[in-house]
Amino acid sequence: MNPRKSIRDVPGTPPPFRPYYSNAVRAAAGDMLYISGQVAWDDEGAIVGVGDGAAQARQAFGNLGKVLAAHGASWQDLVKVTVFVTDFGWFDELSALREALFPEAGPASTIVRVAGLVQPELLVEVEAVAVVG
Repeated sequence: MNPRKSIRDVPGTPPPFRPYYSNAVRAAAGDMLYISGQVAWDDEGAIVGVGDGAAQARQAFGNLGKVLAAHGASWQDLVKVTVFVTDFGWFDELSALREALFPEAGPASTIVRVAGLVQPELLVEVEAVAVVG
């Protein structure tokens, strides 16, 4: 029996970037959901908010929300969030977005500045781990 279940093409999220990409992987026990990095792609794969980190963060977190919902999970189920940014110049806007999503007792989190993401226009990527059920 396969110890994990990969989920591709979650309804309402952009198409996978590569054929082997999974939007999320749920452990066999069914409780742990590992969500792949979400970026500012719309449903057709176009980048939302080119040059605007805050707009891209809203889209990336929105995509994360779609993956959570597809697994019957919510923001409260998140236990770990990692945010990758190419610039800290809009950190205050990112912090405000996080406060709106996690008004109390948010998940453990890390923010990392990186040299670049999968496409040069992308400014933010968000990955997460949730406990579902």
